[in-house]
Amino acid sequence: MSRETNVRLIVVPPTPMLGLVAQSVRIETFAQSVSFSVGDKTTGAVLPEAVKAAGASGTLLNHSEARMTQRKMEVMIPRLAKLGLRTCLCAQNAAEVERLAKFGTEYLAVEPPSLIGSGVAVSKAKPELVQRSVQLARKAGYAGKILCGAGIVDGEDVSRAIELGVDGVLVASSVVRASDWAKKLTELSRSMI
Repeated sequence: MSRETNVRLIVVPPTPMLGLVAQSVRIETFAQSVSFSVGDKTTGAVLPEAVKAAGASGTLLNHSEARMTQRKMEVMIPRLAKLGLRTCLCAQNAAEVERLAKFGTEYLAVEPPSLIGSGVAVSKAKPELVQRSVQLARKAGYAGKILCGAGIVDGEDVSRAIELGVDGVLVASSVVRASDWAKKLTELSRSMI
């Protein structure tokens, strides 16, 4: 599908499936999050080194459902880069986007928590948030890809997001809840071109 639409897709499976998915697909695989833990007392932690060993190429970081302090990000982002893992750094609002732009991660995403999984697209409900996030990130010198997410359910939501200035979208619920995942991904992908 990524080849057919020429749109970069990255799959972000649940942690227990990370290695299996990474070895089974021909697109990039990211972890949903990684743990800050270091040393040899890391029971239950999702270590970046384990994510790399599982075959993933990156991770989400600071998603609304797995927040991280800025201090931890300052340590974690270089650790990920040293391992060759790419980062999609998430923010909840435009002010946070501006603050996090300095990290220069490959991806920077804005997702208002109130719209995640709601079916109400950020690109329609809060277009000013998307535009402001893009403006502030670029003004701060951010050169990576800017994404938006939360409530994106169809191609129209994606098209609108692209018109607002983002490079791509984060989606989950609309694909997971779809009766035909491939058809939904194709619809969303085609809306980016």
